[in-house]
Amino acid sequence: MRQNKVMNTDLSSPRYSAPEDAQGLLVATTEAALGIHLLRSAGLITGGTAGMALLIAYGSGWSFGLVFFLVNLPFYAFAWARKGPGFALKSFLSVSAVSFLAEAMAPFVPVGGIHPAAAAILFGVVCGVGLLGLFRHASSLGGVSIVALIVQDRTGLRAGWVQLGFDLTLFAVALLILPPDRVLWSALGALILNAIIAMNHRRDWYVVT
Repeated sequence: MRQNKVMNTDLSSPRYSAPEDAQGLLVATTEAALGIHLLRSAGLITGGTAGMALLIAYGSGWSFGLVFFLVNLPFYAFAWARKGPGFALKSFLSVSAVSFLAEAMAPFVPVGGIHPAAAAILFGVVCGVGLLGLFRHASSLGGVSIVALIVQDRTGLRAGWVQLGFDLTLFAVALLILPPDRVLWSALGALILNAIIAMNHRRDWYVVT
């Protein structure tokens, strides 16, 4: 009988070839961009720098992609120092890809009139899976997710729960800007996303037969 073996899950180890990394990051960033597109179509937000960028975009009329790209810039030096140049570079590329794709897909994926509940649930699932893919390929969507991964590595506290703590603060601010029902639906999406990450981003779940 063949026995299962747990693979090495050190995110700094070269577990993927360059083509495998490229396709993994492309799929993950596409999923994340789709989630953001769904949120924006329903007037919702999320946590972290993506949520901050959405709030700024709603209030200013600026492009989400541009704001998301800019607000993440200060975090790359932190990522470089704590997680290494590979992680920082991949995070930069991932944020850039999501910034571009979220804007580019808007005219091709019309979802006007989507119910906020559907947008929140679909966002949580799609973007949660996308973030898992990014983490598996030693990348992130910048900002809070970088900090969350560092905290998880240092303390063992799940990255999803760390992000949720940051999100609660952002949603408190959002109550001053958005209608309460939109904030509540947004919180549902963030809860689903962070629960998926907390339950699935585990170093002991890489199993091969």
